[in-house]
Amino acid sequence: MFQRTWSYLLQLYGALIGALSPCLPPTPLPASRLDRDQYLGTWHFIAVAAATPTALETFVSTDNSVFHMGQSPQPEKLQLRAALRLKSGHCIPRAWTYLLMEGSTDLATEGRPGMRTQLFSIQCPETITVRENDRDYQRLLLYSRTPHLADECLEDFRNQAYCLDMEEFLLIPRSQDTCQLQDS
Repeated sequence: MFQRTWSYLLQLYGALIGALSPCLPPTPLPASRLDRDQYLGTWHFIAVAAATPTALETFVSTDNSVFHMGQSPQPEKLQLRAALRLKSGHCIPRAWTYLLMEGSTDLATEGRPGMRTQLFSIQCPETITVRENDRDYQRLLLYSRTPHLADECLEDFRNQAYCLDMEEFLLIPRSQDTCQLQDS
């Protein structure tokens, strides 16, 4: 009897803590059933969050970035092209391929077996959040169809990052013109 009562009290306590918690963990979008009409096309890199400053170092020299996600000739692959503008003014092109795995929320990155990528939506329209996990880091990146977002959208992203224990935040400045995307 005592054990049953104790178990009930613990369950009640867990439910109460869950109800009072301001964080609901985000639900990943299923990668293999991604709505391609909604997510293919051009995206602007807006912000990044991580648990440690080290995970943000890659982006400190970035002024802006524009990305294009396109369908590969093979239906299980997505091609991503990027044009990164550094604060120095230099443009750096990048390209990589995501592999869609049936029944998984992960996008595998071709050539990077340790990398896991998941897509999430946030409350703001025309935005997407990307969670990257690799051996050395975990970070959350915010992309938008437009280069500038409302403060409420940034706050929603920061809250989502906070719920994932990512309190370090970097807003990409976007003070220079974007670089031109190169054809693949």
